[in-house]
Amino acid sequence: MTAKTLPSILDVAKEAGVSKSTTARVLSGEGAVSSKAREKVLAAAASLRYRVNVSARDLRRGENRLLGLVVPSSAGRGVISHAITSQKLEGCARCAERLGYDLQIFFADLNDPEALRRVAVEKSIGGFLFTGQIPAVILELLDRYRLPWVGINWCNPARPRDPHCWTDFVHGGRTLIQHLVEIGCRRVVALDWLCADYGPFGSGVRQAWADLGLPANDLTLHSGRNFQVGAAVDRALREAFDGQPRPDGLLVSFEAAAQSAYREVRARGLTPGRDIAIATFDDLGTAEHMDPPCTAYAQPTYEMGEAAVEELDRVLTGASGHRKIARNIPGELRVRASTQLYCGAGF
Repeated sequence: MTAKTLPSILDVAKEAGVSKSTTARVLSGEGAVSSKAREKVLAAAASLRYRVNVSARDLRRGENRLLGLVVPSSAGRGVISHAITSQKLEGCARCAERLGYDLQIFFADLNDPEALRRVAVEKSIGGFLFTGQIPAVILELLDRYRLPWVGINWCNPARPRDPHCWTDFVHGGRTLIQHLVEIGCRRVVALDWLCADYGPFGSGVRQAWADLGLPANDLTLHSGRNFQVGAAVDRALREAFDGQPRPDGLLVSFEAAAQSAYREVRARGLTPGRDIAIATFDDLGTAEHMDPPCTAYAQPTYEMGEAAVEELDRVLTGASGHRKIARNIPGELRVRASTQLYCGAGF
């Protein structure tokens, strides 16, 4: 076998010291094989990088139509029933059915690359869909064995070229800030925790503010993981209301921060929505039940799942070529009383 030749099943059998038929049974997952022989074949396949190439060929030929959707085993109980997760899963399932794939959910320890490798080999999975953050050890595994995969609404900030389908975070930031300006807000404080772990939400906020020709000093943007909820959020809100002039619009990137904003507004004797317009990113179910209901940007959860399967299909069928897989999918602005009631002057 030369450096440029893909390993064959005979190479794996020779490396493992077992027969070709035993090797075929292990790699196909069909037929009885001793645990000792199975271990030898899997180790040999990994050593020769056999499995990945065969799987890709099988999928292109239509012989293997199984996709694995990975949920971290560290996730809490009920994670699949969470609204956002369940909608992503439904999007994946519907698209997989439409394109003729089988889809199986796996709970996997994403700190154990060997466990995921065993799943890929033993189940003959041609491609993976990941529902959350992927540790470096798993990224290394995917790179090493060239396993086709797509991340759903997550991408490592240090590896922006990794395959991903996610919310158009720039669109989210632009849409929310444009809405606040349209109802009359001219001094806005925005809190962005998304940029560090997800996408460039804050960039959309800044771009829209600049495009509207508003003074840069009238937009205060706080970015960082600590601006999701908690002490940093509370401190930023207090500083905003203690300063002069007072902001007339608040934009937060998490529903719990919107609740903090409501409390801070009321503590000043003001009414959320009427005296201060408030909007949030992520319509997770809390925003619409706040008092008053809070305007929110809803992520395209079903669409992300569908797009991820479509992109993986393009890889497996060779239709994508060397094109980067990156789908930025716009969400929906849901306008509610927290901005409808605002008494601003407007344009």
